[in-house]
Amino acid sequence: MYNVLYSWAFATAKTILEKRKSVGDGEDLVRRLIFAIRGEETPGRFLDRLSTMLAEYRTNRAFNLNVSVHSMLLTMDLRGDSFHYAKAAVLAGFTDALTGERGE
Repeated sequence: MYNVLYSWAFATAKTILEKRKSVGDGEDLVRRLIFAIRGEETPGRFLDRLSTMLAEYRTNRAFNLNVSVHSMLLTMDLRGDSFHYAKAAVLAGFTDALTGERGE
């Protein structure tokens, strides 16, 4: 289950990096996303911040990226350890996409 979230986050970050390569701000956008969600300590705030950032990237004409929140995040029971595992998987996927390495 968490490997699916990791793969989604990795693919989402790679999409941002590739689509914004010509402009040169893809790395900055992924970093903004990581910094925005890493400090959120509750599932509600985490999902709100993540969905807000991705919605901005999707609807802002300056970015116009085809990215969205994975449906699994919206249907999972994110409490206690499951929230921290899910958050870690998402952050690891985003971070690994920046470094160009794919972890497991």
